[in-house]
Amino acid sequence: MTKEKHIIVEGECHTVVFSDETEALLAAKAAGRAAVAVDASMHGGWIPGVSYVIPDFSHASDELAELVLRRHLGLPWIIGETKRLVLREFVPEDSEQIPEEEYGEQERLFRSKELLEQYIKNQYRFYEYGVWAVVEKGTEQLAGMAGVSNPDLPRQAEEALAAAGQRRLREGGGEASPWLEIGYHIFRPYRNRGYAREAVQEAADYAREVLGVRLCALIHRDNKASRHLAEGLGMEPIIEINTGSSAGYLLYAEDQP
Repeated sequence: MTKEKHIIVEGECHTVVFSDETEALLAAKAAGRAAVAVDASMHGGWIPGVSYVIPDFSHASDELAELVLRRHLGLPWIIGETKRLVLREFVPEDSEQIPEEEYGEQERLFRSKELLEQYIKNQYRFYEYGVWAVVEKGTEQLAGMAGVSNPDLPRQAEEALAAAGQRRLREGGGEASPWLEIGYHIFRPYRNRGYAREAVQEAADYAREVLGVRLCALIHRDNKASRHLAEGLGMEPIIEINTGSSAGYLLYAEDQP
């Protein structure tokens, strides 16, 4: 069986093909259409050029169709919007918008068009999450970045998160959701406008509702602004790191919803 969805993106209508027939999927790819395989076991598990597979047609939602289409066209996925901001995936051209005064180590990847292209291709397509662009609606300028990543934490912090998961099991709460580390960086020209709170809240909502994860963050105890943001998201400090270069940092984490 083959179904088609017609999705409008940036003012143009495109067709996304959902099928459990190998010939239909190959024909869609040959015609330059976005395609999704249904029940991969019908095709031996893999169709050349088809990156998305769903178990049955009940999963063929309009949202999935738009995501697959945007991947196919090389357009960014929109994470969310506030009154003043759009949170979306980065595009290569964003590398030109990072202000010179923001040329720190954490921006190195994002200010190189070539590295950013690789990040977009490998991070978003594989994980479906990452660091996202914070764009000011009025000017359409890049105001910063916010998003989630796989935790890169000192051993003491990793052990604390593992203990939190085990505690949930002991309390009969079932299997705990995986952890992702949330972070943000608003560029200097856009600070003191409340953008950080808007962007971080949007990123947190997406992580919880779409990705189904719990959030954590490693924040220096003197960074009152970031600590306040974390607490506003319902996170609490569960341990202070006292060793090595991470000394003085607090591990913030949220309880399982």
